[in-house]
Amino acid sequence: MTVLSVDVASRRYRDNGIALVRRSWRGIEAELFAADSLGLSGVPDAECFARVLDQIAERRHARLILLDGPQGWRADASPLVHQRGCERATRTPGKTGLPRAVKPRTWTRMAEFSIALFDALAARGWPRLTSGWAGERAAIESFPTHGWRSIGFRALPGKAACRADLGPWTTFLTSRHRVRWRAAPTHDQLQAVVAGIGGLQLIAGGPATCDIQGENPRLESGFWREGFIVSPM
Repeated sequence: MTVLSVDVASRRYRDNGIALVRRSWRGIEAELFAADSLGLSGVPDAECFARVLDQIAERRHARLILLDGPQGWRADASPLVHQRGCERATRTPGKTGLPRAVKPRTWTRMAEFSIALFDALAARGWPRLTSGWAGERAAIESFPTHGWRSIGFRALPGKAACRADLGPWTTFLTSRHRVRWRAAPTHDQLQAVVAGIGGLQLIAGGPATCDIQGENPRLESGFWREGFIVSPM
């Protein structure tokens, strides 16, 4: 069982944390990628990034691609004003309202890039996860901060607050989930790995074995709305 997980960043490729997370009888193996080792540099482009992620997933037989970023906008009929249901349930700091309405406004670039990345992956055969998922490949929204909470450990602070000491979080994943590290993870790669564990749980045991919040994604007036956030538990 293998998933590809990305802690998405929109301003520089090098800020994206990319991890291939694989389960075997020995535990979970985390293979980490630096963006430049994949030929990615400069400002991210959704089409280019989707092509590279698709290639990795195809070569390594990953069934799911997880992205830490929004997949759509709030539904027109939602009772929530500024956010999607999955964002409220997982307490995301960034919120996507009606199309092109983002809070905080400084997060607009990131939100639009992430939605474009989901669209580009869907065009390559990685549709958004729905409640009718039956094991086929899919692109899934994640939120690592909620992932840490749902597995019973404190959320990883931002890079500036965390500095270089990622030891408590890597040690927790090693002891609790038998994660085997090929190399020491960066902050962004560590976030990708914890999100990826949720994807492995989904493959292994279905929706009941991981934390899923939100509702089915759907097209409304030409825009993708709502969607599920999947986290480990």
